[in-house]
Amino acid sequence: MSAPVLDLGHEWHRQRTSLRTARQRPPPLVAAGLDMIHEPETGRQVKMGGLAVIFGTFPASLEEFTSLARTRLHLAPEQAKELDPVLNTRLMAMWAWLPSRRQDCYLEFDRATGVQTIWLIGPGDGEVFELDQEADRTALDHAFLEALVLNGPGHWGGETGLVRLIERFGQQPLLIAAQVADALEHHAKEPRRALALAQEAWPDLEGDADAAWLALVGRGHPWVQVQLGRLALRLGLVRPARRLLAAAGGAVGSDCGPVAWFDLGQACEALEELPAAEQAFTRYAALRPADPDAWRRLLGCRLRLGNLHVADETLRRYRAAGGKDADLVDRYHQVALRARLPLLQRARLAAWFNARLVPALDLRLGLEALVAELSAMIFPGAEEAFHEAVAAAVTAVGPVAARTVLCALPLHGGLHRDEADADAPFLAAAAAEALSLHAELLLEPRLPAEECLLTLATLAHAGRRRFL
Repeated sequence: MSAPVLDLGHEWHRQRTSLRTARQRPPPLVAAGLDMIHEPETGRQVKMGGLAVIFGTFPASLEEFTSLARTRLHLAPEQAKELDPVLNTRLMAMWAWLPSRRQDCYLEFDRATGVQTIWLIGPGDGEVFELDQEADRTALDHAFLEALVLNGPGHWGGETGLVRLIERFGQQPLLIAAQVADALEHHAKEPRRALALAQEAWPDLEGDADAAWLALVGRGHPWVQVQLGRLALRLGLVRPARRLLAAAGGAVGSDCGPVAWFDLGQACEALEELPAAEQAFTRYAALRPADPDAWRRLLGCRLRLGNLHVADETLRRYRAAGGKDADLVDRYHQVALRARLPLLQRARLAAWFNARLVPALDLRLGLEALVAELSAMIFPGAEEAFHEAVAAAVTAVGPVAARTVLCALPLHGGLHRDEADADAPFLAAAAAEALSLHAELLLEPRLPAEECLLTLATLAHAGRRRFL
């Protein structure tokens, strides 16, 4: 086997090896220029030209890869001038990242002799295999087309580019899945548009039946399953979405896109599989730490699971990513208060928000505004009793703790299906738990408030039929 002119120990190779072995994605397409000089004392030496990352293009086949090297990257003269250190050298070296193999396809083209040699490098350090360009062509062509898709939408050429690829290579599942991914990205509010594309490859798929979707679990390329899972989630098919996304297993990572973890977290959360949701959002946050939504969703899971002190660090990361307390409170008001959450989870959220986000809550959900909003939702004739009960709670525990109690009671939303038979004393116990957690978070003693809690709980119990 011939050895590359650029020794595998060189830094340009080593950088990519480091990324490969850490299961990270190297830049998909890189070109470099090399010259050879001969010194009487040291013999042949490799002289380094420039190194350039090639954006916005990726070869769809082995032949296209070699054509890029031979035709100076298909660059126009004015573009080529910017890459003189790469193009005006004897040797063109190129790396193409093949994610499914976790290997680099590395080419050296000698302009002086017209000889090109290609190696597969990796996945491990020091692993290198010279290609038989004829015998290996079919497998490599498939790997290049797969890499074009998996390396990201920047290489697809958008909607029209995908149509052209399908015209060239047929309705391969990876290309149809790329169309689905593109439609979900650019037409997020029209999931049935993506469904129509998916039905080109999977005609049995429907937008309101689980069976056909579940039949695809564990079949086909993991990246394809991720895109189908994301589509199912947007169509409201939460169970198939969770199964499809989870079936991708370890492949749900950098090659499938961090958003796959985010969508898996959403599906698990909707199915009330909170530990699995927390794990998925944790993986997403590790890949996208600058996205405040990662920390917001993770915060919600941790609070509902009762990890209140870990939640403080999650809040810090949310703020560091640019997340605003006001947005967090808005989400709390729109989702958590109105959802049919189990009472213990509702108590945890109420206690933590009223202990940690008081200024933002005062602006968005002040006690007076909250009472006015809730009054309109109580049965006619009960408003006066409700205001009196709130006033008693304020006297007993103070305005912030009183708001905690109101947030802990199912006044905004109905009861969780598992607690549909809960009576007023049960609701009062949940409010007392919220009050106790709130005091613990503030390192303050809990004040007794049994009577006013039971009064408010009785009103909540009477009004819950409005939400059945």
